[in-house]
Amino acid sequence: MITTPCGHEWIVFLTQQVEEQSLDTALITAVSGLPEINVFALYINKHFDPQISPTLLNADSQIAPLSSVELMHLLEKVSKNKIRVSCAFAGVTTYVPMYYLGTVIGLLIVESKDELPEDVGMLARHILNVYANQLALIHKSRLDPLTELLNRQTFDKKVIEILSEEDFSGKGEISTENQSWYLAIIDIDHFKRVNDNFGHVIGDEVILLVSRLLKDNFRFKDYVFRYGGEEFAVLFQSYDKVAARQKLNCLRANIAEYPFPQVGNLTVSAGFLELSYVDMVASLVHKADLALYESKNNGRNLVTAYSDLGLVDDIANDDDIELF
Repeated sequence: MITTPCGHEWIVFLTQQVEEQSLDTALITAVSGLPEINVFALYINKHFDPQISPTLLNADSQIAPLSSVELMHLLEKVSKNKIRVSCAFAGVTTYVPMYYLGTVIGLLIVESKDELPEDVGMLARHILNVYANQLALIHKSRLDPLTELLNRQTFDKKVIEILSEEDFSGKGEISTENQSWYLAIIDIDHFKRVNDNFGHVIGDEVILLVSRLLKDNFRFKDYVFRYGGEEFAVLFQSYDKVAARQKLNCLRANIAEYPFPQVGNLTVSAGFLELSYVDMVASLVHKADLALYESKNNGRNLVTAYSDLGLVDDIANDDDIELF
């Protein structure tokens, strides 16, 4: 635990964090520990995408939240002028940018009676940049190196995170409106033939192209994973099973129509289910796999819901289920 507002200690503290949530907490703690910084707001774009507006990190900030338009306008200003200061009758507002690879991805807004000392502002900017670099490292550790989709280890953590919400199928922080979460397992049909006939280099290209089609088919708030080999997993939200099936069928059709270089046309099969109650990750994957096998056994290039199989689940009491 850091007890003194020393810049070096804050930086070491940030670089020791290996989880995004603890890194966010460490950043808020570091900034609040800097001298003469008491009232502040931290806005971060965790997608590293300049087209997406940053979100407020410290929700209990005493500074009134800014709109997306205001934030994008401020980002443009600080990217041109580095640290920016605005003086008003009641005090001073300082805007400190957060950079990653030369692009502004966040903003620290500090309200104070007097202008921040230059060394404090520079230290704050350095801390923000260390945070951005560490966040990027955490993000990269979650990715499959070939496709840059989320990896298998991240899949397990994300399912547990969703199931751990008080009301994961409704109005929890992760869920929006009245949509439910769905899990789909998607497999490239006859992929072994691609490797046998064209070689593993072309096979890797096919996997890469399918992964891009997957990302294009789902929203940035959904989660697409390379589960292993030519198999993918998707955690996505939908209003009901009909809409979820339609989403997956749209993906299936897009892939079937895509002209893969040298290979030509390929298809995928999918199995999916709604995350309607707490269950072990392995059990949920098994059920999605059973639906996937049904698609494979019925000619491939199909989408099957687990509920279509007519199997009776033996649902254990939530208290008896261990997610880890």
